[in-house]
Amino acid sequence: MRRPTRAVLSAAAIVAVAVPLSACDTWSSKCDTDNTCSIKISGDQFNDFPRPYDKDHGLESADRIRLVSATQGGEALIRAGGVESTCTRGSSFQIVDTTITCDVVGDDSVELTTTRP
Repeated sequence: MRRPTRAVLSAAAIVAVAVPLSACDTWSSKCDTDNTCSIKISGDQFNDFPRPYDKDHGLESADRIRLVSATQGGEALIRAGGVESTCTRGSSFQIVDTTITCDVVGDDSVELTTTRP
């Protein structure tokens, strides 16, 4: 009976380590049109931006975005287009042709809306 117990404990240890790591960094984006996208970022990894910052580069993006830090109800520090910008709920900043608006600022998370002409 010792072997099944070890197997169960080993499996539980793997799950205990894997679940918190996967819960730290999440990314999702949804683009309703060619010009508007909603983005949710949690954690501080670099992510592919859903559209190029420059409208003249079409729809395929090689641009990146990263949430450096964020405080619940406070300020988010975002690295995009090689520049670090800060925003609070409702404020915006511009990278090339793209306006990025902070809709929600949470603990190490942010929800953004992006628009470009």
